[in-house]
Amino acid sequence: MASRFRRLRPAAILGLAALGAGGGWFATAARRDRLAAALPAEPAAAALAALPDSFRPAHDALRARAASLWAGPADLGALAALYQANGFLREAMRCYAALETLEPAEPRWPHLHATLLAGFGDAAPAISRWERVLKLAPDYGPARLRLAELLLKNDRPAIAAELFAEVLRRTPDHPHALLGLARLDFDAGRWADARGRLERVVALTDYALGYDLIVPVCEKLGDHARAAAVRGRAKASGAHRDPPDPWAEAALESCHDPYRLALLAGEAARAGDPAGAIRRLERAVELAPGDTPVRFQLATLLAARGDAAAAQRHFERCTQAMPGFADAWVHWADLRRRAGDPGGAAGLVATGLRQCPDSPALHLLRARAAREAGRAEEAVAAYRESIRLRPTEADAYLELATTLFRLERVAEGVAWLERGLAAEPEHPPTLALLALHAIGAGDEPRARAWLGRVARQPRVPREQTERLRSAWRERFGTAAP
Repeated sequence: MASRFRRLRPAAILGLAALGAGGGWFATAARRDRLAAALPAEPAAAALAALPDSFRPAHDALRARAASLWAGPADLGALAALYQANGFLREAMRCYAALETLEPAEPRWPHLHATLLAGFGDAAPAISRWERVLKLAPDYGPARLRLAELLLKNDRPAIAAELFAEVLRRTPDHPHALLGLARLDFDAGRWADARGRLERVVALTDYALGYDLIVPVCEKLGDHARAAAVRGRAKASGAHRDPPDPWAEAALESCHDPYRLALLAGEAARAGDPAGAIRRLERAVELAPGDTPVRFQLATLLAARGDAAAAQRHFERCTQAMPGFADAWVHWADLRRRAGDPGGAAGLVATGLRQCPDSPALHLLRARAAREAGRAEEAVAAYRESIRLRPTEADAYLELATTLFRLERVAEGVAWLERGLAAEPEHPPTLALLALHAIGAGDEPRARAWLGRVARQPRVPREQTERLRSAWRERFGTAAP
């Protein structure tokens, strides 16, 4: 018996192996069939042709991989991300719907699907998916925030409030959660509570969030001075900004559209992610090296990040591709000036002016360089030319006036200040300088008038207003009006 078993054992092993292989083949085939059935129809040929040449090979390779014998959910996920990143949102949603079935325990698929559904206004299916995400990944805050915001829009404030509060419990001082609760306070007329939260939001985000609500809330509470001060902030914005969402941002990394990449870069920069913005713009430049505006956008971000060498390379490429693009010459020259190379900056300004003789910004740079070098009359002429070309901005008038003051042509300088104020009414530095001149000249009626206008201008820094009041007390011996 034992010997017979030993004789049969190799055959049995081969049989079992064959059965196992057959079972594995059937499982693989079933998975392949499910993935193949999930593939959406290809986008229209015209839509595909509108994208850069790099898109079609990437698209075809991912579709082939997702339809192959050994395809897995990750391959379909990569195809979904490619569709989403390049604007084929219906195709992406079909992929995500299939992935939710293929990998029911993976929270990214319902989250990404819900994000697209919400964008199309399909609230109910988006809400149900985000509720599922929170069961699968309760620590993923962006899903909780997006769900809360959608519930708020769909008149379910109590649940939205609970979700916003839970975000704050997990991440204290989260500005989007504070803003959500402030919106609920606003809708309920709880003005003091709304203001408390909004003041924290604008402090955390430098007015990138909350500006659209804090002004009317302050007015409801009778604090018109605070409302005016907020309105006067140049950076304030009422635009909605989504909270950072790493899963959604990762899905956009396969974008092949330089224009979309530039838009995404702008969003990243506004959200406080300059590295992400630069990464997207670098990809856009790689895809479309001849797109000078995108290259310029990259150069300005690199300069702001302190990477002067890379910024200069891109500014130079901009001027080579578009010699008449004045802003590239301006930024490149200013970068050289800030790097301590006034001669190099002057050379770039001179070259730029030969290409762009009607650029007010280049004439302004020429005026500043001449003034710094002590060539005051040359500076005066360049300032006048800059003003002639762009008469609506007060900065050149102001700088011309201060240059004339140095030449002791005071009356002429005051006249240019007043012309600048006519061009750009209530320009804060001009108001302050006119007030200071009137105080210094001992002209109390004019000083009182200018100081009153300074006090009513919320964009004049408080420290500057206090210095003017101190100058008044020293000059006239009385308390400032």
